[in-house]
Amino acid sequence: MLIFNLMSGADTPRPVNPSEKKTDGEPRSGGVNRQLLQEALTAFYREDDETALELLLAILETNPDNLRCHYLAALTAANIADEETLEQISRNARRLAPRHPYTVGCEAVRALFFANYERAEHLFNLALRSLPDDIDLNLGLGILYDHMGAEEKSAEVYRRVLEISPDIIRARIWLGISYALSGEYGNALAQYEYAKRLDPTVENPHQHLGRDYYAEGIFDEAAREFARAIAEEPEQPTAYFYLMDCYKRLGLIDDALDIYETIKRQFAHQPEIISELFEHFRMFSEAIPHLEKLLQRSPENEELLIRLAGAYQETGRITDAIDAVQRAITVDPENPGYWTLLAELHYQNGDYPRTIAAAERAIQLNQYEEEAYAVLADALLFLGRTEEAEAMARQREKIRDESWRRYQQKFSGQDSDDDI
Repeated sequence: MLIFNLMSGADTPRPVNPSEKKTDGEPRSGGVNRQLLQEALTAFYREDDETALELLLAILETNPDNLRCHYLAALTAANIADEETLEQISRNARRLAPRHPYTVGCEAVRALFFANYERAEHLFNLALRSLPDDIDLNLGLGILYDHMGAEEKSAEVYRRVLEISPDIIRARIWLGISYALSGEYGNALAQYEYAKRLDPTVENPHQHLGRDYYAEGIFDEAAREFARAIAEEPEQPTAYFYLMDCYKRLGLIDDALDIYETIKRQFAHQPEIISELFEHFRMFSEAIPHLEKLLQRSPENEELLIRLAGAYQETGRITDAIDAVQRAITVDPENPGYWTLLAELHYQNGDYPRTIAAAERAIQLNQYEEEAYAVLADALLFLGRTEEAEAMARQREKIRDESWRRYQQKFSGQDSDDDI
């Protein structure tokens, strides 16, 4: 969620990547809009992957053969789970230059995305043999080690990046996280503080350290750090929510209620932020009025409608949830996920004919919409249409097997046209 992004888009000089020099005769950024590339790199180095990807795709529209931008676009797409863009970028890179280090990097990112960590590590190291000081390839390797839970390896990579360019905020933050995962909380805080000095808009160091403690279940230490973050930046709401939850987990209910009242009093004018925080902490009843307020401003916002539907569903307001999903379908009638959700809500409401109609529409739009088969089979069963229910259950198993086969091909890289 956006509220947990660590970086912002403030304008500061970006570090220079040694790989921008010519390698194997190809200019890394020749012909590219330098200002746009700098903005993309600044966003990427600050962990704002959505902005970085948007800018990188804009660059590729006018510079479709720039392989460095292909690699960065693949990495940022993977980071935000945009599989479709990742696949398209990887195909384009293979078509342009299948053995170029940045194309190998794209394949490494793809292997990382499909959780083939051994292949991803091999490919990153292969790319880095040609460009050992490339900041972006090294960051990709560090991200891989983060996914693997290899804290020592990731810390080593981020230290190497910072030796090349000490002001890479992304590396500072993730080096700190690596330290925290290894129990070196003092070193972690030092990295977060360094990042904050580089960019005052970075997350408060005590808040970040508090989240590290929180993730490990060390709620007393987490509470202390969140209280420090609030003292330093009382206008930022995130630490209040974490502190409230820490107090609840520590059994300090009165203290938690005090923080809750502070949140209501101090941040009611920020529905965009606190609605997400209420959802994150599964306080759906509290989230609903803020989501409704946002929808009054943007009545056709699909994301808000689906979030509101989820909040209604969690609080037992199934009819309201159905209405919200139907409004989203009006905006985007070709989205199979919306139809599947509608089918599930109708099923939960005991309306099996409407369940069947919505599930069939979802399957019509996407034959691999696995959950639609499941809810369709259940609805048919409740209506006594046993043979049809059994047929749907068998079809779901076929779809699941086919999906698994396709995933295994992507996992192994066998669906690529290269032999890296």
